[in-house]
Amino acid sequence: MVKFGILILALATSLFSKDVNHSLKIDEIIAKDLTYRKVPMPKKASNEVFVRRAYLDIVGRIPTYDETTSFLENPNKEKLIDNLIASQGYVESTFNFYADLLRVKKKILNNVTGETYIAWIKNEIKNNTPYDQFVKSILTAEGTIFTNPAVGYFLRDEGMLLDNVSNTFQAFAGMNISCAQCHDHPFDDWTQMEYYEMTAFFTTVDTRAKKEDNKHYQELRKECQELDKSGKEKGSINRIGQFWQVGGYRNHVDNNLKKFLKLPHDYKYKDGDPGEIVEGKTAIGDYVKEKRKRGNLRQSFTDWIISETHPSFAANIVNRLWFKAMGFKLIDNLNDIAEFDELRESRNDRLMEYLVRTMKDLKYDTKAFNKVLYNTKFYAAETDGKDEFRGPKQRRMTSSQLWDSIVTLYTGNVDQWQPKDRRQEYVDMFPDVKTLNAKQALKIYDRYQKFQGSYYEGAPKVGGLMMIRSSNIFEGRNSNFMLEFGRSDRELIETGDEDANITQILTLMNGRVTTELMDNRGQIAKKLVTFSRDKAVDYIFTSYIGRKPSEEEKVAFKNAEFSDIVWVLLNSHEFKLIM
Repeated sequence: MVKFGILILALATSLFSKDVNHSLKIDEIIAKDLTYRKVPMPKKASNEVFVRRAYLDIVGRIPTYDETTSFLENPNKEKLIDNLIASQGYVESTFNFYADLLRVKKKILNNVTGETYIAWIKNEIKNNTPYDQFVKSILTAEGTIFTNPAVGYFLRDEGMLLDNVSNTFQAFAGMNISCAQCHDHPFDDWTQMEYYEMTAFFTTVDTRAKKEDNKHYQELRKECQELDKSGKEKGSINRIGQFWQVGGYRNHVDNNLKKFLKLPHDYKYKDGDPGEIVEGKTAIGDYVKEKRKRGNLRQSFTDWIISETHPSFAANIVNRLWFKAMGFKLIDNLNDIAEFDELRESRNDRLMEYLVRTMKDLKYDTKAFNKVLYNTKFYAAETDGKDEFRGPKQRRMTSSQLWDSIVTLYTGNVDQWQPKDRRQEYVDMFPDVKTLNAKQALKIYDRYQKFQGSYYEGAPKVGGLMMIRSSNIFEGRNSNFMLEFGRSDRELIETGDEDANITQILTLMNGRVTTELMDNRGQIAKKLVTFSRDKAVDYIFTSYIGRKPSEEEKVAFKNAEFSDIVWVLLNSHEFKLIM
Protein backbone atom coordinates (compact mmCIF):
# COMPACT_ATOMS: atom_id res chain seq x y z
CA MET A 1 0.00 0.00 0.00
CA VAL A 2 1.14 3.53 -0.67
CA LYS A 3 0.02 6.22 1.76
CA PHE A 4 -0.94 8.82 -0.73
CA GLY A 5 -0.24 11.87 1.35
CA ILE A 6 3.41 10.93 1.76
CA LEU A 7 5.86 11.76 -0.99
CA ILE A 8 9.24 10.21 -1.25
CA LEU A 9 11.83 12.64 0.06
CA ALA A 10 13.90 12.33 -3.07
CA LEU A 11 11.08 14.05 -4.89
CA ALA A 12 11.28 17.23 -2.87
CA THR A 13 9.10 20.21 -3.61
CA SER A 14 12.09 22.04 -5.09
CA LEU A 15 11.98 19.66 -8.03
CA PHE A 16 8.67 21.05 -9.10
CA SER A 17 9.69 24.52 -10.15
CA LYS A 18 8.60 25.72 -13.57
CA ASP A 19 11.92 24.87 -15.21
CA VAL A 20 11.89 21.21 -14.20
CA ASN A 21 12.08 18.79 -17.10
CA HIS A 22 9.44 16.36 -15.93
CA SER A 23 10.04 14.04 -18.89
CA LEU A 24 13.69 13.71 -17.97
CA LYS A 25 12.84 13.06 -14.32
CA ILE A 26 10.43 10.27 -15.32
CA ASP A 27 13.18 8.67 -17.38
CA GLU A 28 15.55 8.93 -14.41
CA ILE A 29 13.07 7.19 -12.11
CA ILE A 30 12.52 4.37 -14.62
CA ALA A 31 16.27 4.02 -15.29
CA LYS A 32 16.99 3.79 -11.58
CA ASP A 33 14.39 1.04 -11.21
CA LEU A 34 15.83 -0.93 -14.14
CA THR A 35 19.37 -0.58 -12.78
CA TYR A 36 18.25 -1.77 -9.35
CA ARG A 37 16.56 -4.83 -10.89
CA LYS A 38 19.56 -5.39 -13.23
CA VAL A 39 17.34 -5.11 -16.30
CA PRO A 40 18.97 -3.81 -19.52
CA MET A 41 18.04 -0.29 -20.60
CA PRO A 42 15.51 -0.05 -23.43
CA LYS A 43 16.62 0.51 -26.99
CA LYS A 44 15.50 3.52 -28.98
CA ALA A 45 12.71 2.84 -31.45
CA SER A 46 13.27 3.72 -35.09
CA ASN A 47 11.87 6.98 -36.40
CA GLU A 48 9.46 4.99 -38.60
CA VAL A 49 8.06 3.23 -35.56
CA PHE A 50 7.94 6.39 -33.45
CA VAL A 51 6.01 8.57 -35.91
CA ARG A 52 3.38 5.89 -36.47
CA ARG A 53 3.05 5.27 -32.73
CA ALA A 54 2.73 8.98 -31.95
CA TYR A 55 -0.01 9.53 -34.52
CA LEU A 56 -1.98 6.53 -33.29
CA ASP A 57 -1.67 7.42 -29.60
CA ILE A 58 -2.16 11.18 -29.84
CA VAL A 59 -4.57 11.72 -32.74
CA GLY A 60 -5.99 8.20 -33.00
CA ARG A 61 -4.95 7.25 -36.54
CA ILE A 62 -1.99 6.26 -38.66
CA PRO A 63 -0.10 9.07 -40.42
CA THR A 64 -0.50 9.65 -44.13
CA TYR A 65 2.35 9.05 -46.56
CA ASP A 66 3.18 12.77 -46.61
CA GLU A 67 3.08 13.04 -42.81
CA THR A 68 5.40 10.06 -42.41
CA THR A 69 7.92 11.19 -45.01
CA SER A 70 7.88 14.78 -43.73
CA PHE A 71 8.83 13.62 -40.24
CA LEU A 72 11.49 11.20 -41.49
CA GLU A 73 13.12 14.01 -43.45
CA ASN A 74 13.24 16.15 -40.30
CA PRO A 75 12.69 13.91 -37.24
CA ASN A 76 11.97 16.56 -34.62
CA LYS A 77 10.00 14.56 -32.05
CA GLU A 78 9.19 17.44 -29.71
CA LYS A 79 7.81 19.55 -32.57
CA LEU A 80 5.77 16.61 -33.85
CA ILE A 81 4.21 16.03 -30.42
CA ASP A 82 3.42 19.74 -30.02
CA ASN A 83 1.74 19.86 -33.43
CA LEU A 84 -0.28 16.71 -32.83
CA ILE A 85 -1.54 17.85 -29.43
CA ALA A 86 -2.53 21.20 -30.95
CA SER A 87 -4.52 19.52 -33.74
CA GLN A 88 -8.19 18.69 -34.19
CA GLY A 89 -7.19 15.05 -34.25
CA TYR A 90 -6.12 15.31 -30.62
CA VAL A 91 -9.55 16.71 -29.73
CA GLU A 92 -11.33 13.84 -31.48
CA SER A 93 -9.09 11.12 -30.08
CA THR A 94 -9.30 12.54 -26.56
CA PHE A 95 -13.06 12.77 -26.88
CA ASN A 96 -13.18 8.99 -27.41
CA PHE A 97 -11.24 8.65 -24.16
CA TYR A 98 -13.76 10.80 -22.27
CA ALA A 99 -16.75 9.23 -24.04
CA ASP A 100 -15.77 5.81 -22.69
CA LEU A 101 -15.15 7.28 -19.24
CA LEU A 102 -18.44 9.22 -19.09
CA ARG A 103 -20.47 6.67 -21.10
CA VAL A 104 -21.53 9.28 -23.65
CA LYS A 105 -24.49 8.52 -25.91
CA LYS A 106 -25.93 10.43 -28.86
CA LYS A 107 -29.44 10.12 -27.43
CA ILE A 108 -29.45 10.47 -23.65
CA LEU A 109 -33.06 9.67 -22.68
CA ASN A 110 -36.64 10.38 -23.69
CA ASN A 111 -35.49 11.61 -27.08
CA VAL A 112 -33.20 14.18 -25.41
CA THR A 113 -30.31 14.72 -27.81
CA GLY A 114 -26.76 14.44 -26.48
CA GLU A 115 -25.51 16.53 -29.40
CA THR A 116 -24.76 19.66 -27.36
CA TYR A 117 -23.22 17.58 -24.55
CA ILE A 118 -20.86 15.98 -27.07
CA ALA A 119 -19.96 19.37 -28.57
CA TRP A 120 -19.39 20.79 -25.08
CA ILE A 121 -16.94 18.01 -24.16
CA LYS A 122 -15.03 18.57 -27.40
CA ASN A 123 -14.87 22.32 -26.75
CA GLU A 124 -13.56 21.68 -23.23
CA ILE A 125 -10.80 19.52 -24.72
CA LYS A 126 -10.01 22.05 -27.44
CA ASN A 127 -9.87 24.91 -24.93
CA ASN A 128 -7.73 22.75 -22.63
CA THR A 129 -9.94 23.33 -19.61
CA PRO A 130 -8.03 22.01 -16.57
CA TYR A 131 -9.24 18.54 -15.72
CA ASP A 132 -10.33 19.44 -12.18
CA GLN A 133 -12.43 22.32 -13.52
CA PHE A 134 -13.88 20.07 -16.22
CA VAL A 135 -15.03 17.64 -13.52
CA LYS A 136 -16.35 20.52 -11.42
CA SER A 137 -18.47 21.76 -14.34
CA ILE A 138 -19.98 18.30 -14.70
CA LEU A 139 -20.74 17.60 -11.05
CA THR A 140 -22.25 21.03 -10.33
CA ALA A 141 -24.17 21.49 -13.59
CA GLU A 142 -27.74 22.81 -13.60
CA GLY A 143 -30.10 23.67 -16.45
CA THR A 144 -31.23 22.08 -19.71
CA ILE A 145 -29.15 20.12 -22.16
CA PHE A 146 -29.08 23.23 -24.36
CA THR A 147 -28.43 25.99 -21.83
CA ASN A 148 -25.81 23.96 -19.94
CA PRO A 149 -24.84 20.80 -21.83
CA ALA A 150 -22.75 19.47 -18.90
CA VAL A 151 -26.05 18.30 -17.34
CA GLY A 152 -25.85 15.44 -19.82
CA TYR A 153 -23.82 13.59 -17.20
CA PHE A 154 -26.71 13.48 -14.71
CA LEU A 155 -29.37 12.98 -17.37
CA ARG A 156 -27.41 9.92 -18.52
CA ASP A 157 -28.37 8.20 -15.24
CA GLU A 158 -31.77 9.82 -14.77
CA GLY A 159 -33.71 8.05 -12.01
CA MET A 160 -30.67 6.00 -10.93
CA LEU A 161 -29.07 8.12 -8.20
CA LEU A 162 -27.21 5.31 -6.43
CA ASP A 163 -25.75 4.03 -9.70
CA ASN A 164 -24.75 7.55 -10.70
CA VAL A 165 -22.77 7.99 -7.50
CA SER A 166 -21.03 4.66 -8.10
CA ASN A 167 -20.14 5.79 -11.64
CA THR A 168 -18.92 9.14 -10.29
CA PHE A 169 -16.48 7.50 -7.90
CA GLN A 170 -15.20 5.10 -10.56
CA ALA A 171 -14.83 7.78 -13.25
CA PHE A 172 -13.29 10.57 -11.18
CA ALA A 173 -11.65 8.84 -8.22
CA GLY A 174 -10.92 5.35 -9.51
CA MET A 175 -12.82 3.89 -6.56
CA ASN A 176 -15.18 0.97 -6.94
CA ILE A 177 -17.58 1.33 -4.02
CA SER A 178 -20.61 -0.17 -5.78
CA CYS A 179 -20.85 -3.14 -3.40
CA ALA A 180 -21.62 -0.75 -0.55
CA GLN A 181 -24.94 0.21 -2.17
CA CYS A 182 -26.52 -2.88 -0.62
CA HIS A 183 -24.21 -3.87 2.24
CA ASP A 184 -20.90 -3.07 3.89
CA HIS A 185 -18.09 -3.72 1.43
CA PRO A 186 -16.80 -7.28 1.91
CA PHE A 187 -13.15 -6.44 1.13
CA ASP A 188 -12.58 -2.71 1.59
CA ASP A 189 -13.48 -0.45 4.50
CA TRP A 190 -16.55 1.11 2.85
CA THR A 191 -19.82 0.80 4.77
CA GLN A 192 -23.33 1.07 3.42
CA MET A 193 -23.92 4.08 5.67
CA GLU A 194 -20.89 5.84 4.16
CA TYR A 195 -22.19 5.12 0.67
CA TYR A 196 -25.54 6.69 1.52
CA GLU A 197 -23.89 9.65 3.25
CA MET A 198 -21.87 10.43 0.12
CA THR A 199 -24.92 9.86 -2.08
CA ALA A 200 -26.79 12.41 0.05
CA PHE A 201 -24.73 15.17 -1.56
CA PHE A 202 -26.54 14.38 -4.82
CA THR A 203 -30.05 13.84 -3.48
CA THR A 204 -30.94 17.39 -4.41
CA VAL A 205 -30.37 16.64 -8.11
CA ASP A 206 -33.82 16.92 -9.66
CA THR A 207 -34.13 15.87 -13.29
CA ARG A 208 -37.89 16.20 -13.65
CA ALA A 209 -39.79 19.24 -14.82
CA LYS A 210 -41.04 21.68 -12.22
CA LYS A 211 -44.72 21.72 -11.27
CA GLU A 212 -45.31 25.09 -12.90
CA ASP A 213 -43.79 23.84 -16.15
CA ASN A 214 -45.86 20.66 -16.05
CA LYS A 215 -48.95 22.77 -15.49
CA HIS A 216 -48.24 24.77 -18.60
CA TYR A 217 -47.57 21.56 -20.53
CA GLN A 218 -51.03 20.27 -19.62
CA GLU A 219 -52.48 23.53 -20.92
CA LEU A 220 -50.62 22.99 -24.20
CA ARG A 221 -52.04 19.47 -24.43
CA LYS A 222 -55.59 20.81 -23.99
CA GLU A 223 -54.99 23.31 -26.79
CA CYS A 224 -53.68 20.46 -28.97
CA GLN A 225 -56.79 18.38 -28.28
CA GLU A 226 -58.86 21.23 -29.65
CA LEU A 227 -56.58 21.56 -32.65
CA ASP A 228 -56.91 17.83 -33.32
CA LYS A 229 -60.70 18.03 -33.18
CA SER A 230 -60.73 20.94 -35.60
CA GLY A 231 -58.41 19.10 -37.97
CA LYS A 232 -56.07 22.10 -38.15
CA GLU A 233 -53.03 20.27 -36.71
CA LYS A 234 -52.91 16.51 -37.34
CA GLY A 235 -51.19 14.46 -34.66
CA SER A 236 -50.72 17.51 -32.48
CA ILE A 237 -51.03 15.53 -29.20
CA ASN A 238 -48.12 13.26 -30.12
CA ARG A 239 -46.10 16.15 -31.53
CA ILE A 240 -46.51 18.27 -28.40
CA GLY A 241 -45.30 15.32 -26.31
CA GLN A 242 -42.23 14.99 -28.52
CA PHE A 243 -41.68 18.75 -28.29
CA TRP A 244 -41.78 18.51 -24.48
CA GLN A 245 -39.05 15.88 -24.53
CA VAL A 246 -36.67 17.09 -27.24
CA GLY A 247 -36.78 20.67 -25.97
CA GLY A 248 -35.40 19.60 -22.61
CA TYR A 249 -38.52 20.75 -20.79
CA ARG A 250 -39.32 17.32 -19.35
CA ASN A 251 -35.80 16.50 -18.19
CA HIS A 252 -33.34 19.06 -16.88
CA VAL A 253 -31.20 19.39 -13.78
CA ASP A 254 -32.20 21.56 -10.84
CA ASN A 255 -30.97 21.79 -7.26
CA ASN A 256 -34.00 20.84 -5.16
CA LEU A 257 -33.29 21.27 -1.43
CA LYS A 258 -36.66 19.73 -0.58
CA LYS A 259 -35.49 16.29 -1.66
CA PHE A 260 -34.01 14.00 1.00
CA LEU A 261 -32.28 10.64 0.97
CA LYS A 262 -33.45 7.91 3.33
CA LEU A 263 -31.86 4.64 4.34
CA PRO A 264 -33.45 1.63 2.59
CA HIS A 265 -36.27 -0.28 4.22
CA ASP A 266 -34.04 -3.32 4.76
CA TYR A 267 -31.11 -1.45 6.33
CA LYS A 268 -29.65 -3.82 8.92
CA TYR A 269 -26.73 -2.06 10.62
CA LYS A 270 -26.65 -0.48 14.08
CA ASP A 271 -25.48 2.97 12.89
CA GLY A 272 -28.91 3.84 11.47
CA ASP A 273 -32.55 2.85 11.15
CA PRO A 274 -34.56 1.98 8.02
CA GLY A 275 -36.15 5.10 6.56
CA GLU A 276 -33.86 7.45 8.48
CA ILE A 277 -32.91 10.68 6.64
CA VAL A 278 -29.22 10.77 5.69
CA GLU A 279 -27.14 13.95 5.52
CA GLY A 280 -24.10 14.45 3.31
CA LYS A 281 -20.78 13.34 4.78
CA THR A 282 -17.52 12.26 3.13
CA ALA A 283 -15.70 9.19 4.38
CA ILE A 284 -12.05 9.89 3.54
CA GLY A 285 -9.54 12.70 3.11
CA ASP A 286 -10.51 16.10 4.49
CA TYR A 287 -13.92 15.20 5.86
CA VAL A 288 -16.89 17.26 4.76
CA LYS A 289 -20.19 17.22 6.61
CA GLU A 290 -22.95 19.26 5.06
CA LYS A 291 -26.60 19.84 5.85
CA ARG A 292 -28.74 21.10 3.00
CA LYS A 293 -29.53 24.40 4.70
CA ARG A 294 -25.87 25.32 4.37
CA GLY A 295 -25.92 25.64 0.59
CA ASN A 296 -25.11 23.70 -2.56
CA LEU A 297 -24.40 20.11 -1.55
CA ARG A 298 -22.90 19.15 -4.91
CA GLN A 299 -20.52 22.10 -4.72
CA SER A 300 -19.28 20.87 -1.35
CA PHE A 301 -18.81 17.33 -2.67
CA THR A 302 -17.02 18.56 -5.79
CA ASP A 303 -14.65 20.81 -3.85
CA TRP A 304 -13.80 17.77 -1.75
CA ILE A 305 -13.23 15.27 -4.58
CA ILE A 306 -10.98 17.62 -6.60
CA SER A 307 -9.10 18.89 -3.56
CA GLU A 308 -5.34 18.62 -3.16
CA THR A 309 -5.76 16.16 -0.32
CA HIS A 310 -8.19 13.74 -1.96
CA PRO A 311 -6.45 10.36 -1.92
CA SER A 312 -7.05 9.31 -5.51
CA PHE A 313 -8.50 12.07 -7.74
CA ALA A 314 -5.18 12.99 -9.37
CA ALA A 315 -3.92 9.41 -9.34
CA ASN A 316 -7.01 8.27 -11.20
CA ILE A 317 -6.52 10.53 -14.23
CA VAL A 318 -2.76 9.93 -14.15
CA ASN A 319 -3.26 6.16 -14.28
CA ARG A 320 -5.73 6.47 -17.17
CA LEU A 321 -3.54 8.83 -19.23
CA TRP A 322 -0.44 6.70 -18.63
CA PHE A 323 -2.36 3.64 -19.83
CA LYS A 324 -3.58 5.51 -22.92
CA ALA A 325 -0.02 6.55 -23.80
CA MET A 326 2.02 3.50 -22.75
CA GLY A 327 -0.42 0.61 -23.12
CA PHE A 328 -0.14 -0.69 -19.54
CA LYS A 329 -1.43 0.50 -16.17
CA LEU A 330 0.62 1.57 -13.20
CA ILE A 331 -2.22 0.37 -10.94
CA ASP A 332 -3.97 -2.66 -12.41
CA ASN A 333 -7.70 -1.84 -12.21
CA LEU A 334 -8.51 1.55 -13.73
CA ASN A 335 -11.79 1.72 -11.83
CA ASP A 336 -10.46 0.47 -8.51
CA ILE A 337 -7.09 2.06 -7.81
CA ALA A 338 -7.75 2.94 -4.16
CA GLU A 339 -8.56 0.91 -1.08
CA PHE A 340 -10.47 3.38 1.07
CA ASP A 341 -7.93 6.17 1.72
CA GLU A 342 -4.84 4.45 0.31
CA LEU A 343 -3.67 3.69 -3.22
CA ARG A 344 -3.33 0.06 -4.14
CA GLU A 345 0.08 -1.29 -4.98
CA SER A 346 1.61 0.28 -8.08
CA ARG A 347 4.09 -1.25 -10.49
CA ASN A 348 6.43 1.60 -9.59
CA ASP A 349 5.40 3.53 -6.48
CA ARG A 350 8.03 6.22 -6.93
CA LEU A 351 7.01 6.86 -10.53
CA MET A 352 3.32 6.95 -9.61
CA GLU A 353 3.89 9.50 -6.89
CA TYR A 354 6.02 11.65 -9.18
CA LEU A 355 3.40 11.60 -11.94
CA VAL A 356 0.68 12.58 -9.47
CA ARG A 357 2.77 15.43 -8.16
CA THR A 358 3.49 16.52 -11.73
CA MET A 359 -0.22 16.57 -12.61
CA LYS A 360 -0.89 18.77 -9.58
CA ASP A 361 2.11 20.98 -10.36
CA LEU A 362 0.74 21.49 -13.89
CA LYS A 363 -2.63 22.43 -12.35
CA TYR A 364 -4.39 19.59 -14.17
CA ASP A 365 -3.35 20.85 -17.60
CA THR A 366 -3.82 17.54 -19.43
CA LYS A 367 -2.22 18.76 -22.67
CA ALA A 368 0.91 19.72 -20.75
CA PHE A 369 0.84 16.42 -18.88
CA ASN A 370 0.50 14.45 -22.11
CA LYS A 371 3.45 16.35 -23.56
CA VAL A 372 5.46 15.25 -20.52
CA LEU A 373 4.59 11.59 -21.17
CA TYR A 374 5.11 11.64 -24.93
CA ASN A 375 8.43 13.48 -24.67
CA THR A 376 10.02 10.86 -22.44
CA LYS A 377 12.78 8.65 -23.80
CA PHE A 378 10.70 5.81 -22.39
CA TYR A 379 7.86 6.55 -24.83
CA ALA A 380 10.38 6.69 -27.69
CA ALA A 381 11.86 3.29 -26.79
CA GLU A 382 11.27 -0.03 -28.52
CA THR A 383 8.41 -2.09 -27.18
CA ASP A 384 9.49 -5.05 -25.10
CA GLY A 385 7.27 -7.94 -24.10
CA LYS A 386 9.61 -9.16 -21.36
CA ASP A 387 9.50 -6.15 -19.02
CA GLU A 388 6.90 -3.38 -18.95
CA PHE A 389 9.45 -0.74 -18.05
CA ARG A 390 11.59 -1.27 -21.13
CA GLY A 391 9.26 0.75 -23.32
CA PRO A 392 5.56 1.13 -24.19
CA LYS A 393 3.58 -2.07 -24.51
CA GLN A 394 3.04 -3.50 -27.97
CA ARG A 395 -0.72 -3.60 -28.37
CA ARG A 396 -3.59 -3.85 -30.80
CA MET A 397 -5.17 -0.74 -32.20
CA THR A 398 -8.39 0.13 -30.48
CA SER A 399 -11.57 -0.03 -32.57
CA SER A 400 -11.47 3.76 -32.93
CA GLN A 401 -7.83 3.81 -34.01
CA LEU A 402 -8.47 1.07 -36.55
CA TRP A 403 -11.55 2.75 -38.03
CA ASP A 404 -9.95 6.21 -38.16
CA SER A 405 -6.88 4.69 -39.82
CA ILE A 406 -9.08 3.05 -42.46
CA VAL A 407 -10.87 6.36 -43.08
CA THR A 408 -7.47 8.07 -43.39
CA LEU A 409 -6.37 5.52 -45.98
CA TYR A 410 -9.59 5.98 -47.94
CA THR A 411 -10.08 9.76 -47.75
CA GLY A 412 -6.66 11.16 -46.85
CA ASN A 413 -8.20 13.48 -44.24
CA VAL A 414 -10.24 11.93 -41.46
CA ASP A 415 -11.09 15.31 -39.90
CA GLN A 416 -12.58 17.08 -42.92
CA TRP A 417 -16.22 16.18 -42.04
CA GLN A 418 -17.07 17.54 -38.62
CA PRO A 419 -20.43 18.26 -37.01
CA LYS A 420 -21.30 21.88 -36.39
CA ASP A 421 -21.64 23.08 -32.80
CA ARG A 422 -25.33 24.01 -32.88
CA ARG A 423 -25.77 24.75 -29.19
CA GLN A 424 -26.79 28.39 -29.66
CA GLU A 425 -29.22 27.41 -32.41
CA TYR A 426 -30.88 24.99 -30.01
CA VAL A 427 -30.99 27.62 -27.26
CA ASP A 428 -32.65 30.07 -29.64
CA MET A 429 -35.03 27.39 -30.93
CA PHE A 430 -36.38 26.35 -27.53
CA PRO A 431 -37.31 29.41 -25.42
CA ASP A 432 -38.96 29.40 -21.99
CA VAL A 433 -41.91 27.06 -22.45
CA LYS A 434 -44.21 29.36 -20.45
CA THR A 435 -43.97 31.94 -23.24
CA LEU A 436 -45.42 29.57 -25.85
CA ASN A 437 -48.91 28.62 -26.95
CA ALA A 438 -49.64 25.29 -28.64
CA LYS A 439 -49.33 26.52 -32.23
CA GLN A 440 -45.97 28.14 -31.47
CA ALA A 441 -44.70 24.97 -29.75
CA LEU A 442 -45.78 22.77 -32.66
CA LYS A 443 -44.11 25.12 -35.14
CA ILE A 444 -40.86 24.85 -33.15
CA TYR A 445 -41.10 21.06 -33.14
CA ASP A 446 -41.62 20.94 -36.90
CA ARG A 447 -38.62 23.21 -37.33
CA TYR A 448 -36.62 20.91 -35.06
CA GLN A 449 -37.51 17.90 -37.23
CA LYS A 450 -36.19 19.66 -40.32
CA PHE A 451 -33.17 20.77 -38.31
CA GLN A 452 -32.20 17.15 -37.77
CA GLY A 453 -30.31 15.50 -40.53
CA SER A 454 -26.89 14.61 -41.65
CA TYR A 455 -23.94 16.69 -40.54
CA TYR A 456 -21.78 15.03 -43.10
CA GLU A 457 -23.21 15.84 -46.51
CA GLY A 458 -20.56 14.92 -49.06
CA ALA A 459 -18.80 12.36 -46.89
CA PRO A 460 -18.13 9.18 -48.91
CA LYS A 461 -19.72 5.85 -48.01
CA VAL A 462 -18.22 2.39 -48.26
CA GLY A 463 -20.65 -0.49 -48.12
CA GLY A 464 -23.14 1.73 -46.33
CA LEU A 465 -20.51 2.86 -43.80
CA MET A 466 -19.94 6.61 -43.71
CA MET A 467 -16.25 7.57 -43.82
CA ILE A 468 -16.23 9.88 -40.81
CA ARG A 469 -14.33 10.03 -37.51
CA SER A 470 -15.10 7.38 -34.90
CA SER A 471 -15.66 10.22 -32.42
CA ASN A 472 -18.75 11.16 -34.43
CA ILE A 473 -20.13 7.62 -34.60
CA PHE A 474 -22.74 6.60 -32.05
CA GLU A 475 -25.34 4.48 -33.79
CA GLY A 476 -26.14 2.66 -37.02
CA ARG A 477 -23.92 0.44 -39.14
CA ASN A 478 -20.78 2.39 -38.31
CA SER A 479 -21.45 1.85 -34.61
CA ASN A 480 -21.79 -1.89 -35.22
CA PHE A 481 -18.32 -1.90 -36.77
CA MET A 482 -16.96 -0.14 -33.69
CA LEU A 483 -18.60 -2.62 -31.33
CA GLU A 484 -17.42 -5.55 -33.44
CA PHE A 485 -13.82 -4.41 -32.94
CA GLY A 486 -14.21 -4.01 -29.20
CA ARG A 487 -15.44 -0.49 -28.51
CA SER A 488 -17.26 -0.08 -25.21
CA ASP A 489 -21.04 -0.04 -25.47
CA ARG A 490 -20.81 2.83 -22.95
CA GLU A 491 -23.31 1.32 -20.59
CA LEU A 492 -20.55 0.79 -18.03
CA ILE A 493 -17.20 2.55 -17.61
CA GLU A 494 -14.23 1.19 -19.54
CA THR A 495 -15.84 -1.96 -20.91
CA GLY A 496 -13.98 -2.03 -24.21
CA ASP A 497 -12.56 -5.36 -25.34
CA GLU A 498 -8.95 -5.54 -26.53
CA ASP A 499 -9.07 -9.20 -27.58
CA ALA A 500 -9.16 -10.29 -31.20
CA ASN A 501 -11.86 -12.61 -32.49
CA ILE A 502 -12.78 -14.52 -35.65
CA THR A 503 -15.36 -11.95 -36.78
CA GLN A 504 -12.77 -9.19 -36.75
CA ILE A 505 -10.35 -11.31 -38.76
CA LEU A 506 -12.99 -12.16 -41.37
CA THR A 507 -14.09 -8.51 -41.61
CA LEU A 508 -10.56 -7.37 -42.43
CA MET A 509 -9.96 -10.31 -44.74
CA ASN A 510 -13.02 -9.96 -46.92
CA GLY A 511 -15.28 -7.21 -45.57
CA ARG A 512 -16.65 -4.42 -47.76
CA VAL A 513 -14.17 -1.83 -46.51
CA THR A 514 -11.23 -4.10 -47.37
CA THR A 515 -12.74 -4.78 -50.80
CA GLU A 516 -13.12 -1.08 -51.49
CA LEU A 517 -9.51 -0.37 -50.52
CA MET A 518 -8.35 -3.26 -52.70
CA ASP A 519 -10.49 -2.15 -55.64
CA ASN A 520 -8.64 1.11 -55.89
CA ARG A 521 -11.52 3.37 -54.96
CA GLY A 522 -9.70 5.32 -52.27
CA GLN A 523 -7.48 8.40 -52.50
CA ILE A 524 -4.27 6.32 -52.47
CA ALA A 525 -5.30 4.40 -55.58
CA LYS A 526 -5.78 7.63 -57.52
CA LYS A 527 -2.15 8.56 -56.86
CA LEU A 528 -0.68 5.16 -57.72
CA VAL A 529 -1.46 5.50 -61.42
CA THR A 530 0.97 8.43 -61.62
CA PHE A 531 3.88 6.50 -60.04
CA SER A 532 6.44 4.05 -61.32
CA ARG A 533 6.09 0.46 -60.08
CA ASP A 534 8.75 0.85 -57.38
CA LYS A 535 7.43 4.22 -56.25
CA ALA A 536 3.88 2.84 -56.06
CA VAL A 537 4.94 -0.09 -53.87
CA ASP A 538 6.90 2.26 -51.59
CA TYR A 539 3.84 4.49 -51.36
CA ILE A 540 1.54 1.62 -50.38
CA PHE A 541 3.93 0.28 -47.73
CA THR A 542 4.55 3.71 -46.22
CA SER A 543 0.85 4.58 -46.22
CA TYR A 544 -0.23 1.35 -44.51
CA ILE A 545 2.61 0.40 -42.17
CA GLY A 546 4.84 3.48 -42.08
CA ARG A 547 7.94 2.11 -43.78
CA LYS A 548 9.33 1.17 -47.17
CA PRO A 549 9.44 -2.50 -48.18
CA SER A 550 12.55 -4.54 -47.50
CA GLU A 551 14.52 -6.07 -50.36
CA GLU A 552 12.93 -9.45 -49.59
CA GLU A 553 9.46 -7.90 -49.72
CA LYS A 554 10.22 -6.19 -53.01
CA VAL A 555 11.14 -9.55 -54.49
CA ALA A 556 8.08 -11.26 -53.01
CA PHE A 557 5.72 -8.59 -54.39
CA LYS A 558 7.55 -8.12 -57.69
CA ASN A 559 4.64 -9.25 -59.83
CA ALA A 560 1.81 -8.79 -57.37
CA GLU A 561 -1.23 -6.67 -58.09
CA PHE A 562 -1.48 -3.53 -55.98
CA SER A 563 -4.77 -4.82 -54.58
CA ASP A 564 -3.03 -7.96 -53.31
CA ILE A 565 -0.34 -5.89 -51.59
CA VAL A 566 -3.06 -3.80 -49.91
CA TRP A 567 -4.81 -6.97 -48.71
CA VAL A 568 -1.64 -8.45 -47.25
CA LEU A 569 -0.66 -5.25 -45.43
CA LEU A 570 -4.16 -4.53 -44.11
CA ASN A 571 -4.27 -8.01 -42.58
CA SER A 572 -0.72 -7.97 -41.24
CA HIS A 573 0.18 -7.70 -37.56
CA GLU A 574 2.32 -4.73 -38.45
CA PHE A 575 -0.75 -2.78 -39.53
CA LYS A 576 -3.01 -3.80 -36.65
CA LEU A 577 -0.46 -3.37 -33.85
CA ILE A 578 0.97 -0.28 -32.19
CA MET A 579 4.63 -1.26 -32.20
